Amino acid sequence: MQKDEPSKVNAAYLALKNDILKLYVAPNFPLKIKWLQETYGFGATPLREALSRLEGDHLVKLVPNKGYFTSPASYEEFVELYTNRNRFKQHLLAESILYGDADWEANIVATHYRLTCEVSPAIEICSPEEYNCWVQAHDAFDQALMSAHRSPWMYRFNVQLTEHIRRQARAFLMIMPETAPQDFSVAATQSPALRALYAIEIYTELKDAVLSRNFEKIKTLSDIYTSLVLNSYKEINDKL
Repeated sequence: MQKDEPSKVNAAYLALKNDILKLYVAPNFPLKIKWLQETYGFGATPLREALSRLEGDHLVKLVPNKGYFTSPASYEEFVELYTNRNRFKQHLLAESILYGDADWEANIVATHYRLTCEVSPAIEICSPEEYNCWVQAHDAFDQALMSAHRSPWMYRFNVQLTEHIRRQARAFLMIMPETAPQDFSVAATQSPALRALYAIEIYTELKDAVLSRNFEKIKTLSDIYTSLVLNSYKEINDKL
């Protein structure tokens, strides 16, 4: 292997992983080496190494005598992923309210305020750029809530589950960012549960429960949030 081959493997891995997660490469898509070379510009060796790493991430699968394919997506798998991530998040939140200090509290207040300032995706005039800003603010608030945890491995699993959940959600909603950037607005009009998820109220309740160290309230809100997410995708799927 040439001296710069590891960097090429990592570049190929990151490029392909990004496109799989964002659904630029569809589920169950055949990942032929020739197509990958033409699309990504890497040699066969780094691409094969990248595919092996992606198989370990469960983003691609190797089918005997047929080669690599992107992993499939299904509503059932989405439910399994989301339900299990809820358990991880509740543990991380429980540790955070146990160990969180004044800086942790201040960061929660600050990220919640930023979220209140963003245009809600539930509003039909919300642009794709505004939607991306809302998602970033949502993620910052979510991370702030768990940031005082003491379980790095569990947090890594939470991150990995989140990546898979978002890929599954894009596939399930048939959102292709490069061709249909407004689909989130259409989805919000079709699902009362999704509109509730885009509203600030549930995040304000969660902020208050975390800052008051009320884990029973946090658990209840976490379960409500999970139910809203699963119901929203069911509502949208029923109307597709």
